[in-house]
Amino acid sequence: MTELFIHHSPFTIHQFSLSRREMLKLTGSALLGASVFGCGGASEQNTVTVFSPTGDVKTRALTQSAAAFSELHPDIRVEVLSVPWDQGRAKLITMVAGGNPPDLIILTGQWMAEFRAMGAIDNLTTWYQTWEHRDAFTTTGIQRCEISAAIEGDQVYGLPLEITTRAMFYQKRWLDELGLEPAMTRAEWRLLLEKLTDPEKNRYGYALRGARGGFWTWWPILEEFSGTNEWFDENNRCIINSTDHVEGLTFWNDIYQDGLSPRDSLNWGYNELVQGFWSGICGCIEQDPEVVPTCLEHGMDESTLITAVMPAGPKARVASNDIWILSMASGSQNKDAARQFYAWMMTPEQLIPYSKASNVLPSVKQGMNDPAFSKGLFKPFMEMASSTAALQNWYPSYLPEMGEFIEVLVTEEQQNMLLKRQSPQDMLDKLADFLNKAQKKYVDQHGPDTPRPV
Repeated sequence: MTELFIHHSPFTIHQFSLSRREMLKLTGSALLGASVFGCGGASEQNTVTVFSPTGDVKTRALTQSAAAFSELHPDIRVEVLSVPWDQGRAKLITMVAGGNPPDLIILTGQWMAEFRAMGAIDNLTTWYQTWEHRDAFTTTGIQRCEISAAIEGDQVYGLPLEITTRAMFYQKRWLDELGLEPAMTRAEWRLLLEKLTDPEKNRYGYALRGARGGFWTWWPILEEFSGTNEWFDENNRCIINSTDHVEGLTFWNDIYQDGLSPRDSLNWGYNELVQGFWSGICGCIEQDPEVVPTCLEHGMDESTLITAVMPAGPKARVASNDIWILSMASGSQNKDAARQFYAWMMTPEQLIPYSKASNVLPSVKQGMNDPAFSKGLFKPFMEMASSTAALQNWYPSYLPEMGEFIEVLVTEEQQNMLLKRQSPQDMLDKLADFLNKAQKKYVDQHGPDTPRPV
């Protein structure tokens, strides 16, 4: 039996101290979709809720996995709570603060420390130590969990559901018309954007992400221009406002200021920029591989779509890799059933078909040898993820403030820059000031030996 539930989460703040900015961002609106799988007769105590802010393609794949599990375990219902990525963090805070957390949570790497600091994430160490598949994950998957504070020493707070990596998407017919090839350097890429842009035809070179999530598009460029993935120097002072970093942000800002992206891209989030590409308004985007099926669903194919590795900047080609982590909520009211689904879902036998269905890189060693992940439109993503020459991007995800930094502060400051209310230097100075305070707080509590890039 399949049912559709819409859940409303009341918002209360008595459990946590939230900033005014956070208060303004939180709402009590409904989660957009929740698919419930299981046979009739399962009690509420045997319902497992999974919070999924990963987008439609991945949520469909997870829903398929949930259905397969419930076929095998008819006494357990698995309820997938789907919420748009742009609203995910705020809605999860709302649920946790309201005392109504999901049982299982899919988290991006930059949210882990924040929700751990809230006491919202369960420690899985005891279970993990005796779990038969604990050695199944790739080195990259484990490293990304360590970077994200999901694995800290011997302590385990989550495991890699999937590896995300970015490559370029191009309108192939546009390139063919102009006799162009995908750009291999940022200098070539800038010239390519200029040639693709023709406002009279409502064509623009680049789908810029000016609203929430824009960080993921410009931060790798700053690493390309600076040649480093460090955020702090040896004295724990933030360096992201260095001359090289400012040059990289200026490069990205100039794309918008020079009219190579639509003017309304100032307000584009994930959905808008992807639509801006497949609808034929923009000639290229950088995105994760799950956007491939979205493009195919909207009429594109290999005659109109081409994917390519990311262009190299002046000092580095950056592999923009990250992770989605599956964790258990410490406030789960149904931990036995939740852990049963968790242990089943995180096996290679389930993660590989999930990765294929959602068009993402597998987090288990067994999946990396599957030819499905290394051919056709998928090939550049595997090349970026496995490159030993590319600079691996890195985030100070051990800071609990990283969620607010990326999801709230960065969005406000980048839009002020795009609107010419401040310069790239001003923007990065403000971000560096925020991070200096966060780093000092961490150092005061834990000492000066903070995590560093691998």
